[in-house]
Amino acid sequence: MRTIPFIMLFLSCSLYAVAQLNIIPKNDGLKEYTVQNAQPYDSLTNVESRSFASLPGQTLYMHGAKNDSRGYYEVFFTGNFLDGEKQPVYQMDGVSVTPAKSVVGKYYEVLKVWTKGTGCCILLREKESGDEIYYNPYRYPLCMTCLGFYEKLKRYIGQAFFSLAKRVETEDGQIITPPEGTEYHCMDIGLKMNSDGAFLIMEGADSVKVEAFPIGDEVYEFVSAKRISLLKEQYGDNFGKQIAFRKVDTGMTKEMVVVAWGEPYRKSEIKKENGTLETWSFSDNRYVELFNGKVLNVRVY
Repeated sequence: MRTIPFIMLFLSCSLYAVAQLNIIPKNDGLKEYTVQNAQPYDSLTNVESRSFASLPGQTLYMHGAKNDSRGYYEVFFTGNFLDGEKQPVYQMDGVSVTPAKSVVGKYYEVLKVWTKGTGCCILLREKESGDEIYYNPYRYPLCMTCLGFYEKLKRYIGQAFFSLAKRVETEDGQIITPPEGTEYHCMDIGLKMNSDGAFLIMEGADSVKVEAFPIGDEVYEFVSAKRISLLKEQYGDNFGKQIAFRKVDTGMTKEMVVVAWGEPYRKSEIKKENGTLETWSFSDNRYVELFNGKVLNVRVY
């Protein structure tokens, strides 16, 4: 009989402990960004995964994607499509398609952004009509340009650039490949309807104007005189110039390879008696062999 009070005391303590459990609901991974908690926008990136959390409060212009005559399939909705429920398509024409004329050529204010895993939903307000629509940027990532990004591109105007021997389009629509090292100057910033977005207008000594597209803080088809000078100062005249022109050579360090070509998509290594042999694999069938941290061999197929 003396054990009963002890048992009752144990049970009462257990019930009290259960009552104090802090049950945390499982996070479904949905993150919401508004003007109040948006990350700072540096204007170096357009509408892409690196800038999604920074877009609330920004203004986007819908210049449209290439070949959008059939409209935009499951790109614009009337509700948040990341919340688990199927949402109706905005201004639907046929099956899950928004006509191009309903969205192209308009300005949109970014009200909210939601991210979930690899998905993103952006709530927009069309400035003229006040319509609120939900945009899936992964379907057509190049159909909108952020005005902040466009304005920041003007920093390139007046700068000198040198060709990387890549194909470029001229003012009259011709495709040319300027020889490597040909000097150009940025004259202005342009934006065409139904295009890949904002671009730099470059002019060569022959007065021919061509288009060049920014990637982050660089330009895809050209390298700036500023970048060449900076890399020469950091890595020496020889290696610095090669890195600027996106070339990898024997004797370069791992850091130099990454600056020139970016991070490899695969790495492998073999331990040897006198050191470590690594093989780095890059896109476009490019391979670099490094021995004890320095480039031993470069293979480009």
